[in-house]
Amino acid sequence: MFTDSVFAMGYILFVVTLLGLCMGSFLNCLAWRMTHGESVLHGRSHCTSCGHELAARDLVPVLSWVVTKGKCRYCGTHVSMRYPVTELLCAVVYASVFVCYGLSVQTVELIAFASVLLVLSLTDLDEYLIPNATIVAGIVIRLAYVAYVGLSGQGDGLVMLRDTLVGGFAVAVPVLVLALVMDRVLGRESFGGGDVKLLFVAGMYFGWQQCLFLIVLACVMGIVFGMLGQRDEGGEAKLIPFGPSIAAACWVTMLVGQQVVDWYGGLFGM
Repeated sequence: MFTDSVFAMGYILFVVTLLGLCMGSFLNCLAWRMTHGESVLHGRSHCTSCGHELAARDLVPVLSWVVTKGKCRYCGTHVSMRYPVTELLCAVVYASVFVCYGLSVQTVELIAFASVLLVLSLTDLDEYLIPNATIVAGIVIRLAYVAYVGLSGQGDGLVMLRDTLVGGFAVAVPVLVLALVMDRVLGRESFGGGDVKLLFVAGMYFGWQQCLFLIVLACVMGIVFGMLGQRDEGGEAKLIPFGPSIAAACWVTMLVGQQVVDWYGGLFGM
């Protein structure tokens, strides 16, 4: 019986990982289309250089990039390593969430949110833009889960809704106030509006306590990413957007956020 259970979970983990690879390819395409004015609902996948429509063999996650040695089969243009990296990252994220939360509706919720985080990270890296559509998607996913919990009788939906909204505002409002003060002091924008909105959504999912850990982690990641960032042709360091750091911190918080809060609270007998 135990062996059958382990086999079943291993099989599901394999399927989830495979889904992550495929979704990584789709989400990468989605992010590119959002920043290039193409429809996200219509049109075949195509080479971003020559425009040639891609065949099924060109769309196999990771493997297609490896087989073609990172080049377009039709025009020979170099295909960025971002594609296989995104696909592998998405697979790792999906698998890690499943390992932590098992076969549950919460796993579906967090995987869906992680997908949104991946898209907005890519658009932010490309165009320093966190689309409002991704913010709305994150909110809708959370509210749908809250509704499910309430309607299924697994918890008090109204209380959970209250905590969700309080968490969002408790995180976003102080950050917004701080950003406005820093803007006044520095004479320039210190914190993007999209980042504030993203932290509001994070607060809806994790609450203010876990978000304290999330914000500290995001700041550390932002510094590290900035140090590792690329330079332009003039040798100047490129500005690294903060959105991907927040998104990465959200992922880590999904996995260990509550444990960190419990551990820290235990140090002070809280």
